Amino acid sequence: MREKFALLFVLMLFCAHTAAAGDGKTFNGSFTPNTNGEKLLSLVVSFTKPEAVELRLDHEPDTDGSVRNLHCLVTGAFIGGCRMEKLAIEAAFVEFNPPSRWDPSAEKPLVVRKALRTNFEAIVLEKDINRALTEYTGKDWTGISVDLKPGKINATGRYHLKSPSLTILAEVRSGLDLREGKEIWLKDVFLKINHEDQTAAIWEELQKIQPIASLRDFPFPVILGVLSIDDRQMRIATRTAPKPFEGIVYRYARSS
Repeated sequence: MREKFALLFVLMLFCAHTAAAGDGKTFNGSFTPNTNGEKLLSLVVSFTKPEAVELRLDHEPDTDGSVRNLHCLVTGAFIGGCRMEKLAIEAAFVEFNPPSRWDPSAEKPLVVRKALRTNFEAIVLEKDINRALTEYTGKDWTGISVDLKPGKINATGRYHLKSPSLTILAEVRSGLDLREGKEIWLKDVFLKINHEDQTAAIWEELQKIQPIASLRDFPFPVILGVLSIDDRQMRIATRTAPKPFEGIVYRYARSS
C-alpha cells in the first residue's frame, strides 16, 4: 500500500510539473494579444523586432502590472541598427505600469517602476557589428570595420576632416573597460593614422564617442559584472546569468 501511495505521489508531481512547463502559447508573425502576458510578449516583439522570443512568467501580470518572476530570451533582436545574437533578462518582483496603459505607439510604451533583482546577458557577433557598420553612413566616418580579438577590439575607418580637407585612414586597437556596472569605455587605446599631424583631431573624435555603450537608460536596474571578447563575439552580463524557470511560457517566431 505504501508503494502505491508513493507512486501516486510521484505521478502527481510529474503531472503538475508537466502542466506548468507546457502552459502557454506559440505565435508566428503578427498576432492580436488577449491576455496581459500576451500583451507583454507583443511589446517585446515591437521593441526588438526579433527572430524569436521566449517569455516565461510565474503568473499573468495583474491589473496593476505586477509580476513576481519574469524571464525573457530574445534571439536575433534588432536594436540600434544592429542585430543581437542573444538578449536575456531575468527579473523578480517587477512592477510595470498598468497593462491598460501598455501602448506600442506611446512615447514610453512600457514603464518599469520597480524590480527587486535583474540578471542580464547580451551577445553580439562580429559579423553583425560589421553588417551594421556597413550600412552606417555618417558625415565624418565611413568605411568602418571591426575585427574582434580575445580581450580587445581592432577597428579601421576613414575620417573626413573638413579643415584642412583630408581623408584620414585610422586604425584603432583598444581594450574595453566596465565602469560603474553601467558603461563600456575604450581603454589602453593604440591609434595609427596616415597623417600623423592630425593625431590630436582623431583623439578628440574618439573621446566624443565615450562611453561606447551605456545601460543607464535601460528600463530594468542592471549592474554589469562580465565583459568578454573572443574572435567571434562580445558578451556583457551580470555576474549571475539569467536562468529560465517553469511557468507560463509564451513563444514567438518571426514568419519566414
